[in-house]
Amino acid sequence: MILFLLTLNKLFFNDRILHTSTLFLQKRFLLIYYNKEKSVVFNLFQVIFFLIKILVISLIAYHINAFFKIYENINGLKGYSMLLSGVIIYFLFHYLIGVFIAEVLSFGKIYNKIVYEKISYFNNLILWVLPFLIIYTYTHSFNTFFFNILLFLSLLLLAIRYGLLLYNNKNLIFNNIFYFILYLCALEIAPFVIILKLTN
Repeated sequence: MILFLLTLNKLFFNDRILHTSTLFLQKRFLLIYYNKEKSVVFNLFQVIFFLIKILVISLIAYHINAFFKIYENINGLKGYSMLLSGVIIYFLFHYLIGVFIAEVLSFGKIYNKIVYEKISYFNNLILWVLPFLIIYTYTHSFNTFFFNILLFLSLLLLAIRYGLLLYNNKNLIFNNIFYFILYLCALEIAPFVIILKLTN
């Protein structure tokens, strides 16, 4: 399903896929596409990539759970479906709360720009992680080795993503430090705390 959706995106948006895969290295494409699409952030390209993203994140979570044997009842297609449902709920909850806070505090345009950057960098991250995820999923030899690479690369790219977001918006953050702290607490920390509380 992931490969099918990626093929669809490549078929319809070949240049965009190529540019998305280099966003960590070339910021200019981020600005070009934002200026073109800021009025319609959720176009066909982004919707297909959202489906790819939730499938990939759920698969990574499934492999982490299986590797560390955290919840033994999460296995097979049923277990993966449970994780997929959780990931979808998390992202929808995250986005809706963000929109609500942005509207209440009147910084909708700023929030849209940050969301666009976050989504675009996450798409880039997915493209870099996907080959290692496929290798780990279908290779039975050197399983631990490939799992460690997958986990390390995912965490490293997440850190780079957050670093780039902070760097790109440093003036905005320092000028609105209260809103930034509120954003971190409400949208980046609270959803994880809620999920941890629900699973314990």
